[in-house]
Amino acid sequence: MNADITFLFFHYGKLPQYLHNAIEQVRVFNPEAEILLITEDAEKVTALRPFNIIHRRTAELGSPELNLFKQRYRHISCFKEKYERFVLERWFMTETLRRERPDRTYIMQDSDVAVFGDASNLLPLLPDCPISMSGPNPHFTFIRGNIGEFLQFILDYYADEQRLAAAQKLFEERRNSDNIYNLGEMTLLFEFLEKSESMQMFDTDTLHGYVDTNLHMPEGFAFMQLRRRPRKKVQWRIEDGRVVPYFLRGGDPKRAFLVHFQGPGKRVFYRFNRIGRTPRCLFVGWLNALYQNKALASLS
Repeated sequence: MNADITFLFFHYGKLPQYLHNAIEQVRVFNPEAEILLITEDAEKVTALRPFNIIHRRTAELGSPELNLFKQRYRHISCFKEKYERFVLERWFMTETLRRERPDRTYIMQDSDVAVFGDASNLLPLLPDCPISMSGPNPHFTFIRGNIGEFLQFILDYYADEQRLAAAQKLFEERRNSDNIYNLGEMTLLFEFLEKSESMQMFDTDTLHGYVDTNLHMPEGFAFMQLRRRPRKKVQWRIEDGRVVPYFLRGGDPKRAFLVHFQGPGKRVFYRFNRIGRTPRCLFVGWLNALYQNKALASLS
């Protein structure tokens, strides 16, 4: 049972199909969990109602800390300013939501993540801290306590002119290199991880499945080397009327708890499981060909 878990999906702009797929996957494997979608407006949100979600607007989740962040923020990144601001603003909005109902466990999930398991099974495996991340990317992050220390770290960073000047210098020096520097969520997360015990990473190789950090990172599993990057091989099976993925390591299959379809991986993020519909063997056979045959995978 996971009735005390709330999945948080933050999204701005148009809602892509893979977001629909991600939300449906959560509902299939976590039928009792709460799913909260936070967007700027209500565009096309009605199409997600069959998945029993709750919709909130970003304008409802303001706070003094968020207002201060908006005043202090300085854009030092090759990514669009709205994107860099939004991924940081969602942390402030998450704390606002947590304060409303502090007894719940919140999972910040990216819209390109497919969940294939009951999230409550992972709770006993998490470190005892407010923020537990699944690897070096906050795509599937558990919030179980006040995250104000991290928010204050962000606010202090953007109030420090020396730090900002150093960041601007690094950004300019690396602008046209393969080792580009951006001041944004990932940089702040890594620096905070080094200084505070309130944010930790949990072991992704669990008894309930492997918590994937990126479909394009082999992580010791069998993979295909496509034109620009590797892609894990995935063996798909039907179990208990659901399609579930396995990664392959040394010939042995390891069940995946989730798959992160980061970057171009979104092109192969399908509706693996549909509510009220039994998966067909033909569909699973096609998935196995696509995810294990290099020639076919290179076309996707």
